[in-house]
Amino acid sequence: MTNMNINGGIPSRCWCGKGIVTYVSKTEENPYRRFFRCEIGLQRKKENHVFKWVDEALLDEIERMAEHQARLDEEIEDLRISMKKTVQEEVMNHNNVGCLGILFGLLCLGQSMIDIVMVFDSSFILKIEPI
Repeated sequence: MTNMNINGGIPSRCWCGKGIVTYVSKTEENPYRRFFRCEIGLQRKKENHVFKWVDEALLDEIERMAEHQARLDEEIEDLRISMKKTVQEEVMNHNNVGCLGILFGLLCLGQSMIDIVMVFDSSFILKIEPI
């Protein structure tokens, strides 16, 4: 069986480029069982055109989708972990900047208080001195 859909599942095109048609089996072995077939496969039975039972194709498609879903789940989890790590790093950077900002603010406040005290002391000294 040749199938353009390499991953299995529901065939979309035959190797010859023709589309796929759904038929119903009329054989005693598989009565009313649906199958996929190349558009020209019934006329050219000696050539190896796409043939696949619908139920088997659907099972293959479900398995393929389950594998795809598992890969997506893994990728999402990896992204979630990466994003959490990035957020934690940014919070740490922000906290460090915050601490430095607080220290700088305290130093400025301390310097301002020293300046005020010095001005106050200068004023007080000037006021006490005799004119």
